[in-house]
Amino acid sequence: MTRVVCLLGSPRPGGNSDQLASRFCEVAAREGAEIVTHALRGLQYSGYVGDGSAGLDGPEDDLTPVLEDVKGADVLVLATPIYFCNMTGQMKLALDRFFGLFRPDYLTNPEPTEFKPGMALVLVQVQGEGPEFYGDLLEQYGPALNRMGFARRELIRACNVRAAGDVMDDAGVLERAERLAEELVQGESDGE
Repeated sequence: MTRVVCLLGSPRPGGNSDQLASRFCEVAAREGAEIVTHALRGLQYSGYVGDGSAGLDGPEDDLTPVLEDVKGADVLVLATPIYFCNMTGQMKLALDRFFGLFRPDYLTNPEPTEFKPGMALVLVQVQGEGPEFYGDLLEQYGPALNRMGFARRELIRACNVRAAGDVMDDAGVLERAERLAEELVQGESDGE
C-alpha cells in the first residue's frame, strides 16, 4: 500500500494550500493509499541546530513523530502558500529539520538520508499573485532536494488565489492534483 504523508504548512486552517492538498489526498485514498496528514500550524518545534541535536536523536518535540512518518513515506506532500516571497516559516523550519535525517557520511554515502528509497515529493504551492512571481520552489530548493534523493519531484502550483476557497475554482490545478495522485498511487501499486 502506498503511504502518503502530507505536511500542511499554512498558518490558516482551511486555506487554499490545505484544500488543494486535501484534494490530492482524497484521490490518493480513493486509489487505495494510506494517508497521514500533519498540520504544522499547531505544533511546537525547533529548527535544525547544526550539531545534530534537533534531528531524531536530539530532544523530542512536536515535529519528532512527524519526521518518523516522513521517513516511511512513499509520497511526501508539502503544502504551502507563498508568504513574503517563499514557503511559510512553519514549512521552512520543518524542511530545515530534514537535515537531521541525513547520515553522518551523507557526502559519500550512496543512500545519504534515512528517507525511504524511491520516495516521491509533491510540492503544493499556492500564491495570490500570478505565475511571473516567485517561481517554482522545487527549482529554488533543487540542490537540497537532489541530495535528499527523491526519486521524483512534482509541483502542483495554483496562482492568483487569495480568499480561502479560490483554488477550488481552478479546474486545471484541481485536475493536475487528481491525475498526479492517481498516477503516483497506481505507479507505487504497480511497482510492488
